[in-house]
Amino acid sequence: MFKKTKQPESTLFESPSNLMRGRALKKYGDPKAWHNQFYELVTCNINEDAFKPLFKEGNMGRGNASISQLVAIMIMKEGNRRSDEQMFEAVDFDLLVRKALGLINISDQAPSLDTYYLLRRRISEYEDETGINLIEHCFKDVTRAQAVKFNIKGNSVRMDSKLIGSNIARYSRYRIVLTTLQKWAINGIFSLNPSLKKKLKPYLDEDAQKTEYRSTSDEIQQKIESLGSLIYKILVRIKATDELLLNRVFNEQYEVYHGKVALRDKKRISADSVQNPNDPDAGYRTKGDQSIKGYSVNATETNDEDGKPSLITDVQVKSATAADKDFLEGGIEGSAEVTGTLAEHINADGAYQSDGNRDFAADNLIDFVTSGLQGKPSRYDLTLNDDGLTVVDKATGDVIPVTRAKDKWRIATDSKAKYRYFTPEQVEKALLRKRLEAIPKKELDRRNNVEAAMFQISYHTRSNKTRYRGLVKHVMWACSRCLWINFIRLMIFQTTTCQRTIFTLFRALGRSMQSHLILIGESLLSLLYIFSDKQIELRKVQIALTV
Repeated sequence: MFKKTKQPESTLFESPSNLMRGRALKKYGDPKAWHNQFYELVTCNINEDAFKPLFKEGNMGRGNASISQLVAIMIMKEGNRRSDEQMFEAVDFDLLVRKALGLINISDQAPSLDTYYLLRRRISEYEDETGINLIEHCFKDVTRAQAVKFNIKGNSVRMDSKLIGSNIARYSRYRIVLTTLQKWAINGIFSLNPSLKKKLKPYLDEDAQKTEYRSTSDEIQQKIESLGSLIYKILVRIKATDELLLNRVFNEQYEVYHGKVALRDKKRISADSVQNPNDPDAGYRTKGDQSIKGYSVNATETNDEDGKPSLITDVQVKSATAADKDFLEGGIEGSAEVTGTLAEHINADGAYQSDGNRDFAADNLIDFVTSGLQGKPSRYDLTLNDDGLTVVDKATGDVIPVTRAKDKWRIATDSKAKYRYFTPEQVEKALLRKRLEAIPKKELDRRNNVEAAMFQISYHTRSNKTRYRGLVKHVMWACSRCLWINFIRLMIFQTTTCQRTIFTLFRALGRSMQSHLILIGESLLSLLYIFSDKQIELRKVQIALTV
């Protein structure tokens, strides 16, 4: 039975605040302390109704544990890089953590670790069925409430992405194929005829890593080819569908010609292929000197300049093969869903540039600023004017004669190819590069701070790898990390704002007291002068009488 969390009520003899004294009581009840701010900014803003589909309607059994507390535990766990056991030990015995969850009495029952696992499993199953990640919706609900409270509009945003490794080992082709077959055989072997079962059994207990260690390259080649023939017979026998992981791995690693199985050339295997059967969602990507088997995380944050904190308003997680430009439109729309305002200004790096993104920005009247364009700049400087195309060699500064060749322009060269051609797309890209290079450095630097957000998101990873496997769990991890980062930013903002307010007040009082003291001093001096004049006049009268 679904049941919402009730507002906590303090009792006389069980509330820690009634048993504390002095400094401990002051810290426990301080509204600016982290635990009280977390309860106000995060726990109270978790919309429990969004999780109602996870529980059966009309079930009159025992009510569910507090959803807001369980989700808040998830956020604190990722925020402080605790293990599940460490987190729940703190939930049971740490008074500040309990206060942050709304457990204000010693007797208040905290959720159990098993209940926590059950909720996460239900969230994963619900996304598999519906495609909706409830933690992602929770992130938007909480951030929306925070944006309203602090009046954060989101007219200007910036975004960046980062590659994150999944918690998987690097597998060779043979190990990928064999492990996938072994995982399928746990339940699928019973659907095979005796002949195929007999051929499959030698592979069930084989350790691919040990086999590779004691075998030559040619022997591994023969083994993987014979393994492909066996899998093909199995797939034909069970009439495999595209959803089956074994079928996907087979089609990625092998080709079938007239009923015969051949190993696919490595160069023709997509980066989206299965990297490890324990995490089929993970992709492969090389970026600079970094090779990742995992995911790409993209964050969009507000970039207001009126002294308000920046909030991460959208977070997206996709396979590592996703290009940065694929995140822009979703990031802008996701941020607008949270803040209620479509951004008017975007700062990003050159990887977000594309024809589609420029059209999207133009259609929505968005000022789209990037730090440059991907790719090596051309040797030639191109300028399009009324007289045609002007080409200048950047190395020598010479203006090169240009002739029109149908829909292109061309110049003569000294290389093997007599002419160098420029298409309209190349000219447009060169002009765009020049416009981007003319953007002031101060404007470009506005993007740099988002790199701090990406650093904080991945701060607790080990060797840039998370503890999780699968896209669903990585979305839950990324949303929890971003909720924690937003909370820390808002907490610091509230604390420093309060300190600045107090400092300003004392400074104003100091000025007021100083001005009052000056007035009092001037009055006293005036009285002294008057008194001195009276004393002189009195002395003159006494002298006159004496004479």
